[in-house]
Amino acid sequence: MWRCLTFALALTVPGLTGAAGAAERPALPEFEVADRLMPEDPLPERQILWSNPAVTVTDVAYATVPGYRALHLDLYRPARTAGPVPLIVFLHGGAWAYGNPRAAAAFRNFPVILSHLAETGYAVASVEYRFTEEAAFPAPVEDSQEAIRFLRANGERLGIDGSRVGVWGMSAGAYLAAMTALNCAEGGCVQGWVGWFGVYDFTNETSPDADTRRLLGCGPERCTAQELERVSPIRYADRNDPPTLLVHGTADEPVASQRLAKRLQAAGATAELLLIPDAAHGFVGSSEAATKSALRQALTATFDFFDRVLQPKRQG
Repeated sequence: MWRCLTFALALTVPGLTGAAGAAERPALPEFEVADRLMPEDPLPERQILWSNPAVTVTDVAYATVPGYRALHLDLYRPARTAGPVPLIVFLHGGAWAYGNPRAAAAFRNFPVILSHLAETGYAVASVEYRFTEEAAFPAPVEDSQEAIRFLRANGERLGIDGSRVGVWGMSAGAYLAAMTALNCAEGGCVQGWVGWFGVYDFTNETSPDADTRRLLGCGPERCTAQELERVSPIRYADRNDPPTLLVHGTADEPVASQRLAKRLQAAGATAELLLIPDAAHGFVGSSEAATKSALRQALTATFDFFDRVLQPKRQG
């Protein structure tokens, strides 16, 4: 009779002992579960390595619109503050089709400018938004409004005074700032805004350019008069609008800023206009020195404006 023999095969693996090395493997961490799939980013806020110890910079996911990528903003805050600080939301340019929150005008290192503003007593949120190839109007305006709502809702945690909010935009971002400020949505209204070399009225354009048509999503050749009026910030100008500062170069067709300033003033709102001689789009001048001078003028006027509107105690 054959006898069945059972052999135990012992495997020796370096670093493992016992049953599959259980003696040396650390215990699994404690974790929580939900009753459904949750695709949200569990780390929506990431500290960014930054060289200025007086300012912290955090990458914050402020919205996830179904069907689109998560939307982020860079939040600059003073490292030491006695209490909540006013908020300035920055909207970058790029024909509503490109650009990013860390680039603007002719600045080689725009985060240095945003960091300086934060160091003087502000929270500064530089916001990304959906581009025209992703979603047409009003998507980027809605993103700006949502960023403001998110920051207000999380103001206590982030050290933000939600009653003192300003918005600042350049070029395409100036248009978004205008729509945000002059046609504000619930929770997204602001106490002041600044527009640099923006476009505020499409109704005079008999043939809008390709960038504008992509923004509006109104066909390959033309947009209707009703569509152009609906998306023009100047249409919403009235006496209840917040204080406004418009900055434009005289070599950059400043009529858009001139017309909006005049309309706001006629309606009884507070509107200031600064025209910088010989500066082209982005405040680019005839030389590096001219460009730097134009940008210094624009920055000084902008920061002084926000101090008057959002930090009135400084003016007392």
